[in-house]
Amino acid sequence: MSTSPADGRPTPARRSPWTPRRITLGAVLVYAVLLALFNLDSVAVNFVFFKTEASLFVVIVLAVALGFLVGWLFDDIRARRRRKSP
Repeated sequence: MSTSPADGRPTPARRSPWTPRRITLGAVLVYAVLLALFNLDSVAVNFVFFKTEASLFVVIVLAVALGFLVGWLFDDIRARRRRKSP
């Protein structure tokens, strides 16, 4: 802790916004964007009930977004279970 020159009271140390989790998330996002930008070909996407054709860029971006959404939902569910546990 450092002291403020004006009143002598200690001021809390500033925490860096660059946590390991944020750095990893940033690296994964940059990699996903680069991967998507270098794959602009059109591909066939086969769902259970229908088949469509889309840009590989769009497929990769949607897959990454869906992965983050699923991860966030499971993290939220796990956090709720921890709070309810005795």
